[in-house]
Amino acid sequence: MSSREQTGEPQPRQVTVRPTPRLSPFLIAGVVAAVLAAVVVVLVTGPADDYSLRGSLGYLIVAFAMPGLALGAVTWLFIDWRSRKRTRTYDLQKIDSAERTPAHDPE
Repeated sequence: MSSREQTGEPQPRQVTVRPTPRLSPFLIAGVVAAVLAAVVVVLVTGPADDYSLRGSLGYLIVAFAMPGLALGAVTWLFIDWRSRKRTRTYDLQKIDSAERTPAHDPE
Protein backbone atom coordinates (compact mmCIF):
# COMPACT_ATOMS: atom_id res chain seq x y z
CA MET A 1 0.00 0.00 0.00
CA SER A 2 1.16 3.49 -0.71
CA SER A 3 1.39 6.13 1.98
CA ARG A 4 -1.63 7.97 0.53
CA GLU A 5 -3.83 4.89 0.74
CA GLN A 6 -2.78 4.35 4.35
CA THR A 7 -3.48 7.94 5.39
CA GLY A 8 -6.76 8.12 3.51
CA GLU A 9 -5.69 10.92 1.17
CA PRO A 10 -7.48 10.90 -2.18
CA GLN A 11 -5.50 9.59 -5.13
CA PRO A 12 -4.74 12.06 -7.92
CA ARG A 13 -6.32 11.05 -11.20
CA GLN A 14 -5.15 11.88 -14.70
CA VAL A 15 -7.73 12.99 -17.23
CA THR A 16 -7.06 13.48 -20.93
CA VAL A 17 -9.07 16.24 -22.60
CA ARG A 18 -9.14 17.01 -26.29
CA PRO A 19 -11.49 19.13 -28.34
CA THR A 20 -13.51 17.12 -30.82
CA PRO A 21 -15.73 18.51 -33.56
CA ARG A 22 -19.32 17.34 -33.87
CA LEU A 23 -20.05 15.09 -36.83
CA SER A 24 -23.55 16.24 -37.75
CA PRO A 25 -22.65 19.78 -38.95
CA PHE A 26 -20.12 18.30 -41.37
CA LEU A 27 -22.63 15.79 -42.76
CA ILE A 28 -25.28 18.49 -43.10
CA ALA A 29 -22.81 20.78 -44.88
CA GLY A 30 -21.96 17.94 -47.28
CA VAL A 31 -25.63 17.41 -48.14
CA VAL A 32 -26.23 21.16 -48.55
CA ALA A 33 -23.25 21.34 -50.91
CA ALA A 34 -24.69 18.40 -52.85
CA VAL A 35 -28.09 20.09 -53.16
CA LEU A 36 -26.49 23.32 -54.36
CA ALA A 37 -24.39 21.40 -56.89
CA ALA A 38 -27.50 19.58 -58.16
CA VAL A 39 -29.40 22.87 -58.54
CA VAL A 40 -26.51 24.41 -60.48
CA VAL A 41 -26.16 21.39 -62.77
CA VAL A 42 -29.89 21.25 -63.53
CA LEU A 43 -30.15 24.99 -64.16
CA VAL A 44 -27.05 25.08 -66.37
CA THR A 45 -27.73 21.95 -68.43
CA GLY A 46 -31.53 21.92 -68.26
CA PRO A 47 -33.70 18.93 -67.38
CA ALA A 48 -33.39 15.65 -69.24
CA ASP A 49 -35.78 15.13 -72.16
CA ASP A 50 -37.80 12.42 -70.43
CA TYR A 51 -37.96 14.13 -67.02
CA SER A 52 -39.37 17.34 -65.59
CA LEU A 53 -37.24 19.94 -63.85
CA ARG A 54 -38.25 18.53 -60.46
CA GLY A 55 -37.53 14.97 -61.53
CA SER A 56 -34.07 15.84 -62.80
CA LEU A 57 -33.35 17.88 -59.70
CA GLY A 58 -34.50 15.09 -57.37
CA TYR A 59 -32.44 12.48 -59.19
CA LEU A 60 -29.29 14.62 -59.05
CA ILE A 61 -29.82 15.48 -55.38
CA VAL A 62 -29.94 11.78 -54.55
CA ALA A 63 -26.95 11.07 -56.80
CA PHE A 64 -24.86 13.91 -55.32
CA ALA A 65 -25.91 13.34 -51.69
CA MET A 66 -23.72 10.26 -51.16
CA PRO A 67 -20.50 11.92 -52.34
CA GLY A 68 -21.49 15.01 -50.33
CA LEU A 69 -21.90 12.90 -47.19
CA ALA A 70 -18.58 11.20 -47.87
CA LEU A 71 -16.87 14.56 -48.36
CA GLY A 72 -18.32 15.86 -45.08
CA ALA A 73 -17.22 12.72 -43.23
CA VAL A 74 -13.68 12.88 -44.64
CA THR A 75 -13.46 16.56 -43.69
CA TRP A 76 -14.60 15.71 -40.16
CA LEU A 77 -12.01 12.91 -39.93
CA PHE A 78 -9.26 15.27 -41.03
CA ILE A 79 -10.23 17.95 -38.50
CA ASP A 80 -10.59 15.31 -35.77
CA TRP A 81 -7.12 14.00 -36.62
CA ARG A 82 -5.70 17.53 -36.42
CA SER A 83 -7.39 18.13 -33.05
CA ARG A 84 -5.42 15.26 -31.50
CA LYS A 85 -2.41 17.56 -31.44
CA ARG A 86 -4.20 19.74 -28.89
CA THR A 87 -4.72 16.90 -26.42
CA ARG A 88 -3.95 17.88 -22.85
CA THR A 89 -3.60 15.77 -19.73
CA TYR A 90 -4.61 17.17 -16.35
CA ASP A 91 -3.94 15.82 -12.87
CA LEU A 92 -7.08 15.97 -10.76
CA GLN A 93 -7.30 15.70 -7.03
CA LYS A 94 -10.47 15.72 -4.99
CA ILE A 95 -10.84 18.68 -2.65
CA ASP A 96 -12.81 18.13 0.53
CA SER A 97 -15.29 20.80 1.54
CA ALA A 98 -13.16 21.63 4.60
CA GLU A 99 -10.16 22.33 2.34
CA ARG A 100 -12.08 24.59 -0.04
CA THR A 101 -11.14 28.19 -0.26
CA PRO A 102 -13.20 30.98 -1.85
CA ALA A 103 -10.94 30.73 -4.92
CA HIS A 104 -12.20 27.18 -5.58
CA ASP A 105 -15.89 28.02 -5.35
CA PRO A 106 -17.62 28.71 -8.68
CA GLU A 107 -19.40 32.02 -8.87
